[in-house]
Amino acid sequence: MELTAVRSFRFRRPSPGALTWLVTGGLLVAGSLWPETGTGMLVAVAQGLLALLPVVVVAALLAGALTLGNWSDRALSWLSGGPARSVIIASFVGAITPVCGLGVLPLIAVLLRRGLPLAPVMAFWVSSPVTDPSMLLITAGIIGIPFAVAKTVAAFGIGLFAGAVTWYLPGFRGAGNHLMRLESLDLYCCDGGSTRFWPEVWSATRLTLRWLALALVLEVYLQRMVPEEWIVSLFSDGASTSIPLAVLVGAPMYLDGYAALPLVRGLMEKGMSFGAALALMISGAAVSVYVAAAVVSLVRIRVFALYVLLAIVGAAAAGYVAGWLV
Repeated sequence: MELTAVRSFRFRRPSPGALTWLVTGGLLVAGSLWPETGTGMLVAVAQGLLALLPVVVVAALLAGALTLGNWSDRALSWLSGGPARSVIIASFVGAITPVCGLGVLPLIAVLLRRGLPLAPVMAFWVSSPVTDPSMLLITAGIIGIPFAVAKTVAAFGIGLFAGAVTWYLPGFRGAGNHLMRLESLDLYCCDGGSTRFWPEVWSATRLTLRWLALALVLEVYLQRMVPEEWIVSLFSDGASTSIPLAVLVGAPMYLDGYAALPLVRGLMEKGMSFGAALALMISGAAVSVYVAAAVVSLVRIRVFALYVLLAIVGAAAAGYVAGWLV
């Protein structure tokens, strides 16, 4: 009897959602005990979640709203047509849309599920977190008009670059739904009309909070391990590797918020070059842990790798061009 029970027992692999929470919890416990015991990391993560809660709510409600009416049909019609037209429109809309990587997740999910090609989706996804009209005005006031204009033009250019490269890669053509994770296909089902509104809101909330909590924990680790003085010493005008280093350092950081603008201005005043500062902000916006978490939760790993590569190369190119022109 007991032998039968032992044989029938099988280890059950945790679901992706449970595994993510386990990793987040483990990192949170380790960070609370190292380098000394305290609640600093727990408080920082909790404050981050509270600060970003409005974004989560808006994103979840948007996911539910996309099940009502024909919003996804309209977006699909705007981005349909030839690859050049769809990529240009997606890049332009991404550069002027006031949403972050988390806020745009439900729209991207629905469009991919409806069969839109990955190229315009990638163009919109890469350009959208970089800037928006309000960010343009605030950046102009804090850092200056040339920097604000360069950041906006770069957002549009990076979108065009990402969309064009994605279109010409043979493994990423065709309908985008085959590039999504199966879990995302189930979560972001847009059939069912009004009966799907609240289930869609709840599904989007769970998905966003799961990855956002992990992103916040990782951000605290990065803040502890990368001192500001070390960054400044490597990104002066005379450093030949300032732009590549700016991209690599900025990529995992959360630099797409308004609070990052005074930090970048301070770094520029201490000697950081114009191109390195621009590359730092673009890579931090497009490949921050928040945006990366949103991407990896939705699409297959090869699409995530392509997204990161395009954003990093685009940020570096923008930095070099800006440094050459300014």
